Amino acid sequence: MNLQPLASLWSLIPWGETAMPAPSGLLEAYLEGPATVRRAVADFSSEQLLARPVRGKWSTLEVVCHLVDSEQAWCHRMKRVIAEPRPLLIGYDESRFTSALACHDRDLEAELTLLEAMRQQMARILRTLPDAAWSFTGVHSERGLVTLEDMLRAEAEHIPHHVGFIIDKRKALGLS
Repeated sequence: MNLQPLASLWSLIPWGETAMPAPSGLLEAYLEGPATVRRAVADFSSEQLLARPVRGKWSTLEVVCHLVDSEQAWCHRMKRVIAEPRPLLIGYDESRFTSALACHDRDLEAELTLLEAMRQQMARILRTLPDAAWSFTGVHSERGLVTLEDMLRAEAEHIPHHVGFIIDKRKALGLS
């Protein structure tokens, strides 16, 4: 595929001009995610982190590892949308990642620290962008055309969605 025509269109982006302002509160919600996970898992024992109290669902540690793996993927995708004209963004099988990537051998604190660091780094990058960047797009292999704003919104909502599952596990384990 010849990307030269796309590259020339990229130069037409109105860097420095007002286009679509950064979504109000979205970056703050994105940054709050890791603290929300920390609070949700704060009093879990090692055994409780590995337990699967809700039949057919991941353990709490597997949920945390999924959040970290997903964050790595979405940070990379957002960086590509910022740096490349309309890149192809490949999906992945989250269940295969969870079963194949040794989640139960991973350290909770290391995972949470990595999640925090990735979000802080991505937020620093996002804060440097002109308003026009929020409308930059990529083509996701499963979701279709997505903007940078769509991507940030999806990740800002991802942790609260999964914390709901951790709350269900807390209740099943008698922790709530």
